[in-house]
Amino acid sequence: MAGEADVQADPSESARQEPQAAEKAATPRKSLPWKWIGIAAGVSVVNFAVGFACCRVLTGTPPVDRNPEVSLGSFRFRADRGDASSVADAEFTLHIALLDQVDQLARGQLETHKYRLRQKVEELLRQAHGADFEDPELGGLKRQLQEQVNETLGMRVIADVIITDLELDRGDATAKPQSELAGVAAWAEGRSGLASGGETPAGH
Repeated sequence: MAGEADVQADPSESARQEPQAAEKAATPRKSLPWKWIGIAAGVSVVNFAVGFACCRVLTGTPPVDRNPEVSLGSFRFRADRGDASSVADAEFTLHIALLDQVDQLARGQLETHKYRLRQKVEELLRQAHGADFEDPELGGLKRQLQEQVNETLGMRVIADVIITDLELDRGDATAKPQSELAGVAAWAEGRSGLASGGETPAGH
């Protein structure tokens, strides 16, 4: 009888063990979806952070100016009264082409010293002569301007000096030629002689 009781007890024991085994087997399966959800959430956060950083970099960085030429503005030259050149007045726009290796640094220096630089260029023009503008290529004037800009900025930054919109005013353009002025003087002298009773000059 005892043996039969033992045999009858076995099915109930098995019935209790089966749900426990099933529960243990189901536990990893239940935690598996949460694991993937956590990974996906982490990846999303990383992607968002990377995208946000890229957006900040792209929107926060100003566009690169690829043009190496920088305009310094318009300037005017006026010759002294004793200047022997025919150029009495000149107006032009001054530009400079920057060296590639110092482009960014030079732009910063130009912005920092823009008023001092303009003052120095104006001082140079007050010391210039009308003959500096008679050269078709303006070679001497450009060389002086290049040296002045480099000296003001404290570094060699210029690859080329460019002058545009040049307008020259030749002060003697409307004046009478010297030969004509001499003829007028001789005629006036002759008229003066007639008035005083002298002889009429030959040819009059």
